[in-house]
Amino acid sequence: MATPPRRGRAVIRCSCNDRRDMRTIYRSDPPWPHRVLVLGGGFAGVETARHLEKLTRRRDDIEIWLVSRENFTLFTPLLPEVCSGMLEARHTVTALRAQLRRPSSWAVTADVQRIDLDGKQVTVIGGDGDPHRLNYDTLVIALGGETATFGITGIPEYSVGMKTLADAFALRNRIIEMLERADLEEDPAERQAQLTFVVGGGGFSGVETAGEVEDFVRRVRRRYYAKIPADGPQGHIVELNDRLLMEMPEGMGEYAAEKLEKRGYRIHTGTAIKEVRADGVIIGDGEFIPSRTVIWTGGVRPSPTVRESGIEVDKAGRALVSSAMETSREGVWAIGDCALVPKVGEEGAYHAPTAQNAVREAKQLAKNIVASIDGRVRDIRPFEYRTIGTLASIGHRTGVGVVFGIRVRGWIAWFMWRGYYWSRVPGIGGKARVALEWGLNAVFGSDPVQLKVDYPGTAGMGPSGTRRSRPRSTDPRA
Repeated sequence: MATPPRRGRAVIRCSCNDRRDMRTIYRSDPPWPHRVLVLGGGFAGVETARHLEKLTRRRDDIEIWLVSRENFTLFTPLLPEVCSGMLEARHTVTALRAQLRRPSSWAVTADVQRIDLDGKQVTVIGGDGDPHRLNYDTLVIALGGETATFGITGIPEYSVGMKTLADAFALRNRIIEMLERADLEEDPAERQAQLTFVVGGGGFSGVETAGEVEDFVRRVRRRYYAKIPADGPQGHIVELNDRLLMEMPEGMGEYAAEKLEKRGYRIHTGTAIKEVRADGVIIGDGEFIPSRTVIWTGGVRPSPTVRESGIEVDKAGRALVSSAMETSREGVWAIGDCALVPKVGEEGAYHAPTAQNAVREAKQLAKNIVASIDGRVRDIRPFEYRTIGTLASIGHRTGVGVVFGIRVRGWIAWFMWRGYYWSRVPGIGGKARVALEWGLNAVFGSDPVQLKVDYPGTAGMGPSGTRRSRPRSTDPRA
């Protein structure tokens, strides 16, 4: 005997006539609340959902559903510190279900496959591998971006990014693997290639990653790999623009380049990566850099699902929205890295796709959504915000930045960078863990442990928590 669905929740039923056995998730019984479906578990999506909860905490006519590929929010500004061992991976993530507190709010872990604007449905693939349809009344597209390779040969096969938690793990393990190999290698040329690290991209992510990598290699080499000489590890930063940190004033980029060069990096500005190979990188006019580790931070593109949804987009695939973050379709909003949010009063200017902007866009968007649901069109306001400043860490307790128009650099900028991002870590518990981890690493340093979670085999439970299938016979008679 089936259990009747509870009021205000959702049930899953199978459609027998659908050949794909697609299941539809929908509201159970009237009165049906207005469903706001938020796609994306990054800063923009989560903050939108959280602010919507605050604005509707005394209402039962609005429910919030948040869809994300992962069941956590990744605090991306601290990602380079995961690969350097300064922070544990768990201390840079926060569970989605810990951030949505209303009983009517749901966090759905699934991949977004298709957006049907006419049918007001979104098709997702859950952990069971089956497609599900999610109905909505109001849709928020906050799908963020993914790594862009710009068609450069070899990047997908031979480089690691700095976009996800898996990237940070892979890079850390790769660095330690190269130190282990170099400690035993007798061929000088091969040893040097193993100790050469190439960073593609000289923006915030590239510079911060380069600084953390050098800091980590220097510390663990001195303590654990005494056979490797101090001048053995080398680094290269390859940037297409004519200087590092184009988002900052020119002097800040020059200062970062000077500090990194003193720590063993060669800076290649005005230079493009032509090809990445298993044994190295070709840059510029054909210069070959022998290397076994290439880190790609050179670009991000919007999720392809945004372009395929049917809303108006620019050439890059970002949603074209009004200053209030409304798309070309009624009841559909877009925010964050996948949206082009214009600046009020500045023709042709747009807000940068940064975490700082995303969290503030989310606050205004939540107000606009509630006003739209209630029919208060006059209360839908444009997003207006002037950046307080920008900060970047370049490792070794050094940073650069501009805060309230004042340029800062050195340990003061690094301290401000850490202080700001520490204050943005969600929850008191999260802040305490991060502060404790920083303190312990300052006293005891990092260790060269490779966290290899993959293992051979085709059956049983895999490292991702997905059960592996058993091998199948290839004999057609079996």
